[in-house]
Parts: sequence; structure tokens; C-alpha cells
Amino acid sequence: MRVSVESLRKKQTPGQCYKCQDYFHHSSRCTRDPRCMKCAGNHSSRDCPKPKETPATCLHCKGNHTANYSGCPRNPLNRKSFLTAPANAWSDPAALAKVKETPKSDSNLKPVTQFLPRSVELSHKMPSSQEEFFKQMSTMMTSMIWNAGGIKPKFNQFKYFAQEWKPEVIAIQESHLNPGDKLKLVNYTTYRTDRLTHRGGGTALFIRNSIDHYPTPIASDSFENTTIAIVLPNSKQITVSSIYRPPHGIISTDELNRIFNSNNKCIAVEPIHFPHNGNNPSTLDFGVLKNFSSGDATSLNELCSDHNPVSFEIDINANIPAITKTLKTTNWMKFYDITKEAIPGNPSINSTKDIDEVINKITAVILTAINQSSKAKIINGPHRKLPPRITNKITLRNQIKKRWQITYDPRFKRKSTQLTNEIKADINQYDQDSWTEWLLSLNQEDLSIYNATRKYSRKFHKIPPILDTDGLKYTPLGKANAFKYSLENSFQTNPEPYDNRHISEVNRAVQHFLNSMRNDNNIKLTCPLEIQAIIKKINPKKATGPDGIPNKALKMIPPNLLTCITKVFNKCLLHHYFPPSWKIAHVLMFPKPGQNHKLPGNYRPISLLSNLGKIYEKVILARLKEHCSDLQIIPDEQYGFRPNHGCVHQLFRVTNLITHGFNNKLYTGGVFLDVRKAFDRITFKVKLNSTLSETGHIKAGTPQGSILSPLLYSVYTADFPVNNHITNCFFADDTAILAQGSTTKFVIRTLQRGLIEIEKWCTLWRVAINTDKTRSVMFRKGHPRNNLQSLTFFEEELSWDKEVKYLGLILDSKLTFHSHIKYNTDKFWAKVHVIIPLIGRKSPLSLNNKVLLFKQILRPILTYASQIWGLAAKTHLKKVQIMQNKILRIMTNAPWYIRNDVIHKDLKLESTENHIQVLSRKFFQQITRNTNPTILEQLNFTNNNGKYPFPYATTKWTLPLKPP
Repeated sequence: MRVSVESLRKKQTPGQCYKCQDYFHHSSRCTRDPRCMKCAGNHSSRDCPKPKETPATCLHCKGNHTANYSGCPRNPLNRKSFLTAPANAWSDPAALAKVKETPKSDSNLKPVTQFLPRSVELSHKMPSSQEEFFKQMSTMMTSMIWNAGGIKPKFNQFKYFAQEWKPEVIAIQESHLNPGDKLKLVNYTTYRTDRLTHRGGGTALFIRNSIDHYPTPIASDSFENTTIAIVLPNSKQITVSSIYRPPHGIISTDELNRIFNSNNKCIAVEPIHFPHNGNNPSTLDFGVLKNFSSGDATSLNELCSDHNPVSFEIDINANIPAITKTLKTTNWMKFYDITKEAIPGNPSINSTKDIDEVINKITAVILTAINQSSKAKIINGPHRKLPPRITNKITLRNQIKKRWQITYDPRFKRKSTQLTNEIKADINQYDQDSWTEWLLSLNQEDLSIYNATRKYSRKFHKIPPILDTDGLKYTPLGKANAFKYSLENSFQTNPEPYDNRHISEVNRAVQHFLNSMRNDNNIKLTCPLEIQAIIKKINPKKATGPDGIPNKALKMIPPNLLTCITKVFNKCLLHHYFPPSWKIAHVLMFPKPGQNHKLPGNYRPISLLSNLGKIYEKVILARLKEHCSDLQIIPDEQYGFRPNHGCVHQLFRVTNLITHGFNNKLYTGGVFLDVRKAFDRITFKVKLNSTLSETGHIKAGTPQGSILSPLLYSVYTADFPVNNHITNCFFADDTAILAQGSTTKFVIRTLQRGLIEIEKWCTLWRVAINTDKTRSVMFRKGHPRNNLQSLTFFEEELSWDKEVKYLGLILDSKLTFHSHIKYNTDKFWAKVHVIIPLIGRKSPLSLNNKVLLFKQILRPILTYASQIWGLAAKTHLKKVQIMQNKILRIMTNAPWYIRNDVIHKDLKLESTENHIQVLSRKFFQQITRNTNPTILEQLNFTNNNGKYPFPYATTKWTLPLKPP
């Protein structure tokens, strides 16, 4: 008989203390209070009074088993193995063996140095099966703490670590950042406190975007901190603070209490420096929890710092939204078949109630068909994973680092540092290769290049707490209702000015008209061909409204459903009825730049209407336009939202009049009015993320977001006062009046009379003018000798300004356009900074695509309204050419000795002067085909009759309207 002795096998289960029942330490060094393994009581297990018949209670998960049960869901063994523990391991020994089975590594990297350590078990990210288990225990929040010792050089590895583990909150200490350093993590909002006095220190917090929160700065002198408050779905709040105290410092108890007293529940994490010796362990990183039922801390042998990341799993007794992305695919042929069988093509409709019932049925059929013909796949994995060659190195580095922490052998330290440097270089190269591969895949045919540009142009805006009448609102519902009340106050009739007698007359006239229209069935009905033509032109990628019907589904409806929708529209026209379900809008709020975002009035509302209702609005719009054209309701001076009319046409008309005054030694005065909330008026619900506010109602105005609003506003303002000595200029609600004369007194007197007439008109029709934003400018050459008399409008004085911005063009009093070119310069470079990763010197994007982005995005900013300001002095035009030269040199990475004209020739681009000439010739050729007499009148200014040329001179044609 031969006997062989095996070497000591490594223990596969984590150590557990028999005193406090916690993991990863032993009872010989435990200083905690004893806890019972059988009943979770505050006594040792040997003194447990629990009878044998009573089921055990787990200290960790409150289950019916002892605390040392290996199948406990809170046992680190199960988290490592990625497998759900069996219900009863004793009844299923195979399952128990499966639980204890360690994960196999697919590492192909073999150690080559003789002093490499034996393998050390590492923590890994949970796969989908384990994630589904913990999703059921959704009250657990994962918070991580990491003393980075300078996060900037380690950020590339840190971002992959965060993508893999997906914690809700990450607290960083010793960030070592300057205020100019960027710190952004995908799907997280960053808050940071940088040390400004000297190098080192600094704290930061990353919190997941899906969690409602807000910053709560707390001043402290004895330590550095970054503090936020998390708003849970149950309206409770948790304070989370990342604290750093420099070595040998003293923490002020009062300042620490200021953090813990800020909320009922609090989490504070901090690294502490303790002296280390060989006999006693050193606690370096810890967290303090206030008023939490349970929490676990786990040290992760990851990342490259002298501190390991520590994961805290805390029971917050509230559900947290999970990070999941859903990929939805729809079988449109199946959708077509389902809808074809589900609804008749000729339903019986005899009343408005029947209309609403059919609309509800159509909506239900379409949504049900989409659900039955669609498949959804939940994507839980990280956006991009590191390749195995890098992850194997990280695993090896972590093993060596663990051995160094145990043995303090300098060989392990050197090897760990060497691998850390290699990993850093490999990750940087991998990121660069992935970026290059993605950029090279962009092309114009599949629109990927435009999508990439749109991606870089958009920014994520986290809405802070909103100030309502009864205080700040932190929850999504509270914020949504605060926006709702703010918008509802705007959607009212203007309190001033008004005329009660005129209002009564208008109400009687409107009611009489509506009563007389009840029996009028002469309206032109629609047909399936018209509806089909409208559906064919709609954008399938537009967002859905309250009904949830996407445009893509409307494009795939069968003929019987198209006929049914046509009948619904016709019945609505015959009954003079607009269904209430199509009057509801979901309003999204976007912050206005440069304003206080805690005030609800500093947000711009964007309405999402039902797509079926939008099609019906287009049917109505076609008939309204035809009616307005027959009766000539819209004045010729109104250029807004009309075909073959643009901002440049109105600007061309204004500058022609001013230049005519310069050539004839006339003064031109202009008042540029700002109409208050012309379009911000529909029954609505404010939508914040996935939370809807209460329903708000409007009492006045046109529906914001509706295609009918511009035409309805033009009809409403069609009787704007007309004066023979005043030129009216309209582009939707952008209104300007101009007067011209040989003396400034005549011009001012004429404008004042016009303003008095406008006051009366606004009082009759309850149109509010924002006098604070109304501007007046006197256009003239030379220097003024006397101060101009101020104009009076609604009992407020209008001072004379030197320049005004009208329809995106800055008009100065002498039409030099110096201010506009400077404004364009700032706007141009701001856009360049946004897309510089795509067109920069080091970008591998092809030159053809870079030139395409320049033509489509950057050059339109430079040349907007260039048909007008192209007459500026050569010194100003040269600045525009310099901007183009600079960006082309950046795009091509051209050396200094390459001439600018060579770059233009190689890229087949014109100079700015030649490009303006091309735009101007095209613009003036189109004018001749316009039917508006106020536009055709501008052809009288093609021949120069004085010292100052008209904008027509930008065409460089010697004769008027000479063909190219």
C-alpha cells in the first residue's frame, strides 16, 4: 500500500467571526459586541436561551437559518460564486457543492518571475442572474469609498471599474484636482470640493443620474467634505458626505455634528491614518451610518492606490431605480396583420361621444399591436468592456498587490507598480484605438456622422431643487407640480392692459359666430390620400405624446385603419370638434442658459402632443391657410412661418430702408417690441423623467408646440395698427416699427404716435409687451450733437440704445456690423469647442468628413445673414476669414509653412468673401420669384444711388440681377 500526503488545500470559504458573526476576520482579534449565531440576539451563541423547536433567525438576512449557514444570500461566498444559494443545502448536497464551487478564470497570462505569489481569490462583478436576485432586494444601496491618492492619472481604470460594479454612490478622497481639471463619469453626476490653498487633498462624489438628489454644501475648517442629499421615492432623504481629514489633523465635533444633523439618516465616509505595526491591524477607511437598520462593508482588492475601494451595502428601505437599458425590436409585418384584423374600416359615428370612443379604440389597438409584435431585451452589462489581455493583467496585479499587503515583500511592490504602469498604458491605447475605430466608421450615407455631432452637442442637465410658493421641492413629483403651477400662471389672460367693454363685445361676437357655425357643413372634408400624404412626410423618430403612439407605427397602419382615421377626422370637422384627448400635452422643461435654475420661470417648455392629433392639426391647417389666402387676412409685412419667407428677407427689408436713409441724409428710428409669452399657452402635464405632474389647464393663448399656433397668432395680430409714416416689420412675434425723416424730432414724434396707437391696440386685445426688453435705436451716420428725447410706452421711458439684436442679427446705429461679427466669433468658437474631438488635430476622422462637418455646422454660424452684413468694412470681413483659416489649419493639422490659400484649394473650399457672394446671388435670384409685394419692392434698391451701397452689392454683379 502506498500512502501519499497532499499539500494543505486553500480554504475556499471566507473567514467568519464566531463572536460577532461578521465575515473576513476572526474572533481572536474581534473587539465588537457578541451576537448570537442562532437567534441574532445580543449575547454569545453558547448562552442562547432559544429552544430547539424554535426556528433559527439569521443575523444577516433575517432568514430561518443560522448566521453561519453557507447558503445565506448575504454570505460573501454566494456573491463571489455568482450563484443563487439553494433553499436547503442539506436536502440538496449537489447544490451545496455547486455553491462552493469557485469561478474559473479564463486568464491566459502566465507568471514568469519566480517570486510571483500563489493565486488569491478576487471579487468580481455580479452577472445578470445574481443581479436579478439582488434586484428583488431593491432596498439595498451600494456606496463605495476610495482614497485615490490623485484620481486624474488613474481615472481611465476607475471608469471601467465603475461601469462594472455600478454603485449608486462613489465617494472619492484625495482627488488632488485643480479647479480647471475635468472630472466626468458616464451616467453619473459629479460633485467635488478641490483644495485651493495648496496641493493635495480634495473630495468628490459621483451619484447615479437616475437617483434624485441635490448638493448641500456644509462649511468646515477641520476637514474637507463634499455633501449631497438623496431624495428617496418615499420622500425621505439621506445625507451622503465624503470627508477627508489630512494626517495629524483634529476633526471638530461641532462640524461633524453639522453633517449628521442635516438629515434623519446620514452616511459619512472617511479615510483615517492610523500608525501600523506588525501586531495590530490598521483601519484605514470606514463609514459612519446614522439610523440605518443594517449595512455591510467589503474591501475590494481593485484599482491602483495604497487604499483599496470599500463597498458599503446599506438597507435604505426604499426602492432604487435600476440601471437598465432596453433594446426593443418590433415585427412590423406582425403589427400590420394584428391591426388589420382588430378594427373595422367604417365604424358608426353619430356624435362627439362616438368620436372619443373610436379614438380610444384606435389608440388601444395600436398600442396592443405594438406590444404583441415587439420583443424587449434588457441590457445590464457595461457599455464597453476591457479586452481579456488587460483584465488578465489587472487580475495578476491585484493578486501581487494582495501578497505585498500581506508580506510587505518589496519584490511584490515593484512588480505591482510595473503592472500598474503597463495597465495604464494599455487602457490608454485601448481607448485611443476604440475612438479611432469609431471615428473611422462614421460616414454620411447612414447619417452616423450627424448623430455623432448631435451627441457631442447635447448636454445632460440635472434639475436642481425648484423654488415653489411653499418652499423648495426636491422630489420629481414636487418639481413637476412646481413647474405646472408656474406654467398655469402663464397660461392666463394678461391682467393688464384690458378694456372690459371691448372684451364683452368680443365675447358676444365670438359666441354668435360659434352658434351660427353649428349647422354649417360646407367645410372641405379630407380623404385617405391626404392623410397618407401627411403620414408619409412625418419624422418616424419624433418623440411620442400622451397617447404613446409612435410615428413609425402610423406609417405601418393597414388601409382599413387609415380609412377609419379618415372618417374620424371628417366627423370632427363636421361636428366642429377637437377631441379632448388630443388637447393634452406632456411638457418637458429645459433650463435657459445663464439663469438661476432654481426658479421655475427660468425654464423653456417644450410640448409633446399626440401624433394622431398632430395629423388632424395639419388637416385643419391646410384649410385655414386656404381660407386666410382667399380673404387676404395675413398682412404682407408678416414673414413668420410662411413659405418662401425667412428671417433674412425681413432683415433685408429693414437694412434697405436704413441704407436708403443714409444715402438721402435721412434719420431712421426703430422700436423693436418684445411680445410677452406669445406662444406659451393647452391642457398639459409637466413630465420630469418618468414622473407626471397634475393636469394643468389654460385659459388664454395659442397651444405651445402646435403647428396651428403661428397661423393663429398671425390672424390674431392681423389688425396691428398701420401708419403711412411707419414701416411695420413682423416675423411671428418679433415686431419692429421704423420711421424715417430729415430730422430726429420728426422721427421721434412719428414713433411716439405709433406707440400710442399700439398701446390702444394692446389694451383692446389684451396683448402684453415686455417694456424691459423693448429697444429703440436711431440709425444715422456721423456723431449726435444733442441728446435725443426719450420715447414713452405704457408710462415707461424707452432710452435710445446704440445697437439691437433683431432676428439673430445685431444692428448697430451705423450699420458697421462690428458687434455682430464679434458676437459671431464667440458663438463660432463655442461651437468649435463642442465638436473639437471630431475635427481636432489628433482626430482620425477623414478630411472629407471634417470638411462636411465644417460646411454643415460651423460655416452656417459664420455666414448667417451674410447677404446683409457682407457689406461690412474689409477690416471686419477679414476677421471672419481669419476664423475660417484657423479652423481649417486645426482640421488639417497643417504646419506653419503651408499657405492658407493652398489649404483652401486642397479642401475645395471658397474664401468667405466668395462664399458670401454665392449665397447672395442665390438669395437675390429667389427674390424675383417671390409673390409678396413687400419683398419685390426691395428690388428697387439694387442700383446704388449714393455713398453707401445696398446689400445687393454683396452679389458682386455689375448690373441688377445679372445671371451667374
